[in-house]
Amino acid sequence: MASHRYNLLLENQRIEAICESCIAIIIIFLLLCVLPSVAYADDTKQITVLYLYDESCNRCTETTPLIRQAIEEACDEGLPVNYREIRVNSREGASYIDRYRLIDIPDLIIDNHTIIGPANLEGEYDTVLRSIKDTIVSSYGYDSPVIVHTTAVKRSNNDSEVAVTVYISNQSNTTINASLSGGLTEGSRLTSGKFFWNGQLQPGAEEKITYVLYGGNTSYVFPSIVYYEDNCGSHVVTDSYVPIRTIPALSVPIAFASGIIAAFSPCILAVMAYMATLAASGGRRYLLLINVMAFSAGLLFMYSLIGICFYMFSVTIPSLYSIVRYAIVTSMLIIGSTMIIRTPPLHERSFSDAGFKRLVLLLRPYSRIHTTGFSFAMGLGFGLIKMPCAGGLYLAILGMMAAQNNSFQGLYYLLAYDAGVVLPVLGLGMLLATGLSARRLDTIRTRYRTSLNTATGIMLFILATVLAFNKI
Repeated sequence: MASHRYNLLLENQRIEAICESCIAIIIIFLLLCVLPSVAYADDTKQITVLYLYDESCNRCTETTPLIRQAIEEACDEGLPVNYREIRVNSREGASYIDRYRLIDIPDLIIDNHTIIGPANLEGEYDTVLRSIKDTIVSSYGYDSPVIVHTTAVKRSNNDSEVAVTVYISNQSNTTINASLSGGLTEGSRLTSGKFFWNGQLQPGAEEKITYVLYGGNTSYVFPSIVYYEDNCGSHVVTDSYVPIRTIPALSVPIAFASGIIAAFSPCILAVMAYMATLAASGGRRYLLLINVMAFSAGLLFMYSLIGICFYMFSVTIPSLYSIVRYAIVTSMLIIGSTMIIRTPPLHERSFSDAGFKRLVLLLRPYSRIHTTGFSFAMGLGFGLIKMPCAGGLYLAILGMMAAQNNSFQGLYYLLAYDAGVVLPVLGLGMLLATGLSARRLDTIRTRYRTSLNTATGIMLFILATVLAFNKI
């Protein structure tokens, strides 16, 4: 009786430990998703007001005192205004002129979405003053519901054709009248499509405009600009200068090949042999394929979760791209060197090996209760704990994703890598389910372990090099 109670106590402790581990993993990845946004959030939203002028402009000289008084009165009313005066003949001023395609001065740009031009800065002093103040006040707390995003790609470095795609979305609950003037490249000509559009954007709708440019500057595209009207008045939104990217034709195949190489790592082969041994000992070998599918699902889920969290992080903080890229390249070189120079006796002594073995020992009592859940949990744990062994190549995929700078194309690399990992694992599971013995698989793993690790290390060196030079 006492022994039975002791076993129940141990079982409850194992369950609690598993639950705590799962909760800890979930919390960690939720923090990875949320913290970047929180860290870069501004508790006090300021109203940014930019005044573009020229010292030799008589109209600017007359308007400047009016603008300054409006800003002073807005600040006296407690509004947090960040006011700057920028000469149009400066580099920064010229960039705003190009970005908003302004043709005359002076201009007042409020929060990057409202422009008061020369025509609205003329007239009776008090009327213009009140109009400027009202516009600044209405801008406080206003978030533009219209989002514009532009991508520009070409097939190769020598290609003169650039395919530009502009996405305009309406995040509000009301219909918005909008018009687009798409960005061009300097000295180019339009060969197909239209770079302008106007119409209504329904709530939650997105409009996609595609056009092709030929010739001229093929390094960047001028910002796209969208004019729209809503209940708060007339506004304008733009994106920034868009770098033209070359579509790396071999990047997706490289990601897929990296997944295949990772699938034949000694770490994964050892887990497959262990699962085959469990299935054979229980007399349920026909269920091995189902368990392999569950293991693959867990591995796929963990790799996808890490990749999506990394993608969200890179989208939230794109300025860290260079730091992240060099960190990934350095990590790949370190892992590759370790896999090449590490001697066979040390293969079983790493921290990841010890951690994964502890996880297996913790979960093993439940393999008899629910083998599919056990296999799925092993896949989750393997994807997280054994990253240095089987996931070194995964770092290259993360680097390729970071190189896309907010493009969804980076997610294609993640899918290609996941497919490359899962398909061989499923194929190996079929062989084990139809006759390949676990002992034979383990013998193959032991015999070729050093060669497999060396090949993976060399592959990591190659990928780190091409990633460092932006070749993938």
